[in-house]
Amino acid sequence: MLSLNALGQNGPSFDQPLEMLEACHDKIRSFCEQLEKLPSYVAEHGVNAAVVNTVDAVVRYFDVAGPQHHQDEEDELFPLLWQKVPTALPRLEQLQAEHGYLISRWEAIRDDLLALRNGDAAAVSRIDVVDFVRLYREHAMIEEAWLFPLAAASLNEEEMRIAGQHMAARRQE
Repeated sequence: MLSLNALGQNGPSFDQPLEMLEACHDKIRSFCEQLEKLPSYVAEHGVNAAVVNTVDAVVRYFDVAGPQHHQDEEDELFPLLWQKVPTALPRLEQLQAEHGYLISRWEAIRDDLLALRNGDAAAVSRIDVVDFVRLYREHAMIEEAWLFPLAAASLNEEEMRIAGQHMAARRQE
């Protein structure tokens, strides 16, 4: 029931930065699905190895990859789009504000997940998890419907190549 095997699949490379960002959204959706199932699973099965493994994977992703993903968008796409499409600034600012709010919502459930991992089956609030999952899904949908198409239409091949190089370098730090 709590399996993350599909998340290890090969996907796009940093040579295709928009495809890479979209693949990150796929991982986010997969982790959100795991989070959504967690309270019911724990209620039925208690805290077991599957729960521990799931919490470890979720925490690792949202502690490391999630913030890197936001930084990729904010450092690589947002400034270029603001220069090329000045009318996009209010929406770019909104997306950046949502990144901050998503991080605060993550921090609100992270400690509860770690308590759950350590055996406290009552630690995780279903309401907080549902709220976090809903917000992340909505944010990803907006980016996929507006941000990524705007970037694809506005940025040239060289800008995309450089953005991809910066994204890859960020993971080497």
